[in-house]
Amino acid sequence: MNHILNKLHEDHKNISKLLSFLEHQLYLLEKCENSDLSTTLDAIKYMKEYPDNVHHPLENIVFKYFLDHHEQAREEITELLHEHEGMPILTENLLRMLEGALADVPQKREELCSCLKKYISIQKEHMQQEEAYVYPILNSILDENDWEKIDNELAHMADPLFGKSLEKTYQGLLLQIIS
Repeated sequence: MNHILNKLHEDHKNISKLLSFLEHQLYLLEKCENSDLSTTLDAIKYMKEYPDNVHHPLENIVFKYFLDHHEQAREEITELLHEHEGMPILTENLLRMLEGALADVPQKREELCSCLKKYISIQKEHMQQEEAYVYPILNSILDENDWEKIDNELAHMADPLFGKSLEKTYQGLLLQIIS
């Protein structure tokens, strides 16, 4: 597997860990038990900072390159690109709801749960489509020359949560995820 595709796959593994944490927080919210809204907010801030602003744009470069040069999976890849456009809006909506909840702005628990559940579901389904269908196609069709051209287009940015240097903002979140 090419190093770019491997990086995207590793990102998905890390995002899955974060989604598992969010699922647990959702479970606690639904059961009216103590959930950690502050760390949940940190998780969503991370989703905005890294997947929405780095991971998906990186995938967009790979997907658009592929579409410019190949016909396979055109409909599926186009749909994934479209989903990438909408995900920051979902993230922002959830971010605002969590900030409101932490600021004691009145809101219904059910609405927050519904928004969080939808967010988790969309993220998981999206990654599943990429991992099970699109990444294998990219891996089998793109050659070393293609990956080199893609690599030249990429601006590299470190992952602030799962990267080599953990940002202070996310230290508590990482402890929650790995425990």
